[in-house]
Amino acid sequence: MKNLYRSAVLITLFIFGTSLQSKVFSYPKFAALSGNMCIDCHVNPDGGGMRNGGGNFYAKNNLNMDLFKKLAGKTEFSPKITKDITLGSDVRVAQVDNERADTAKSYSNYNAFLAMQGSIYFNAQINKILNIYASSGIIVPGYETEYEVFGMLSNLPANLFFKAGRFKPEYGIRIVEHRAYQRKYLLNAPDNANTGFELGINPGWFALNAGLYNPPQSSEFSGFDPHKMLIANTNFNFAFEKYFFNINFGGSFMNNPFNTYDSTFTGVITALKQSFGANARFGFLKTIALLSEVDFEQNTSDFPMRRSFYNFNELDIIILKGLELRFQYEIYDKNRDVPDDDITRVSTGFAAYPFYGFETEIMVRFVNETPKIKNNEFQWNFHFYF
Repeated sequence: MKNLYRSAVLITLFIFGTSLQSKVFSYPKFAALSGNMCIDCHVNPDGGGMRNGGGNFYAKNNLNMDLFKKLAGKTEFSPKITKDITLGSDVRVAQVDNERADTAKSYSNYNAFLAMQGSIYFNAQINKILNIYASSGIIVPGYETEYEVFGMLSNLPANLFFKAGRFKPEYGIRIVEHRAYQRKYLLNAPDNANTGFELGINPGWFALNAGLYNPPQSSEFSGFDPHKMLIANTNFNFAFEKYFFNINFGGSFMNNPFNTYDSTFTGVITALKQSFGANARFGFLKTIALLSEVDFEQNTSDFPMRRSFYNFNELDIIILKGLELRFQYEIYDKNRDVPDDDITRVSTGFAAYPFYGFETEIMVRFVNETPKIKNNEFQWNFHFYF
């Protein structure tokens, strides 16, 4: 019954998403609303990170409220240092209040201010086809510094591009929330940048890329594990401007062999982590955006095989310019062969963009898991960017 229910939900969501339903400004919902592709608004063709001229243009014209125009003033800001050197930044701070108790540390719930992101982006356009990109992130105790650095050849025929360096592989919908189950447990976000190379093509109505990387489980700098992780991603984009309707759908695949200890912890064996997923994004009337992603994961070693399932859905509705309602529904099944180990999370709230460079979001999350525990959460985010 459990598998039948999940299959029905999966098929319904995928058909609904692809029959109605698009990536920009590191928020895929904006691409769904505008009909753009990642490459239209970001220096990195995969999306996320520094915005290009198209991304800044979209933000300045759409992410603001008329109410705050006079307060914000008419200062024209440019992220360009010179004609060919550009800076950018994302700063995110969150106030998180979680019901979950920690008896070991003797507190009844978790309540803290968190510096979630502090990134500075640098891009130098050496010539028409060559870019050098670097970003530096805050150092969070116990976590590797989040940074990306790569060289890229782009602006080639059919938007062919090649990247080599350390960056986040392209898999699924690149939503900004690294705590979404598929990004946290499947992709190890936010620390999921890996060293390798990627080749891609994006002629306009579809995108296809594939890359080889050091396994995330290896020593990232020295790369002692000789295996390589393969990630491939594709999506198709159709914008029907006459009908104010945009649709984008695609799929992803990951093959990640890596060395690990066996179940007796006495020898080293090769384990294998594989996953494949499908996603769909649509925009309607430049007002409603729907995102949906499903992923199937399989881990094999001499431990019993574990097969996991992920489902993420988001609905965004613009109430008025600069203000939107947001709803999310997530499922994480840790092991599809074990009953009653699902986690579901329903989130609701709103996001406001008073003026260019600032966003604030309030979300309430209701979590249901077995065994039943109090794990609901209130989250207030502040995002500063340019």
